[in-house]
Amino acid sequence: MDKTIGFVGLGNMGKGMAMNLARAGVDLRVYDLQPKLLRELEALGAKAVGSNRELGATCDIVEIVVVNDRQVEQVVLGDGKADDGILASARPGTILVIHSTVHPDTCRRLAAAAAAKKVGVIDAAVSGAEARSLDGTLTLMVGGPDALVEACRPLFEIVGDRVFHLGELGRGQVAKLCNNLMSIVNLATVEEALALAERAGIPEQLMIEIASVSTGESWALHGFGPMRDLMGARGANRTIAVIARKDVALAVELARSLDTPVPIAEFVVELGKR
Repeated sequence: MDKTIGFVGLGNMGKGMAMNLARAGVDLRVYDLQPKLLRELEALGAKAVGSNRELGATCDIVEIVVVNDRQVEQVVLGDGKADDGILASARPGTILVIHSTVHPDTCRRLAAAAAAKKVGVIDAAVSGAEARSLDGTLTLMVGGPDALVEACRPLFEIVGDRVFHLGELGRGQVAKLCNNLMSIVNLATVEEALALAERAGIPEQLMIEIASVSTGESWALHGFGPMRDLMGARGANRTIAVIARKDVALAVELARSLDTPVPIAEFVVELGKR
């Protein structure tokens, strides 16, 4: 690819994605608030930059993998105190790719702001957790105009093995929220079931083995351990239902806007508040 690619956000998902892009020989410029992560990417051939504004000024495509809606808006628009967002310096024809899990309306608002500068926006939500990010086997759920998606497809094929183009902007986020709603509710159920089994005298690992060859078999059953380890590594002494509340809350907000009842999801959101 003969384009310069920017990448902001080198956390659990973003780091593996950026590493695979660098290893593939992409002309890659990266930005993150943690210098250690920038140094790791520089060792693979990427160039570290000092701000989101610098990414906008120097890159043809900028991929965004930060935590939530507020952070995505800050990366693109700046913090309101200075012209330090990507759009402050982005050239006409630049494409912004929102990989973060956010509300579809966030993507649409940012696209409207970007259109004033003739900058394109697509959403390309990713699924597969940290392990598949490192392996380059993520699933990408993409929304946006055909031409913009096709311009970015070579990048998607480096970081993932399945790319679903779902139509208009925001549809990728809809698919991701629905996917996360399924997985998070199941993770919370697995957490409760294993705790109940343990209390009743059945060791956790034995219960996992039993469920693995029974009707309790699921991705959540096998994903529970790595998810708990991740939460522990972050120093979080909280349940999965609490930690994952953000994504379920976004799904509930979307459901309400579409007048679609999701009572189980609403219960999990309330559980996370306790």
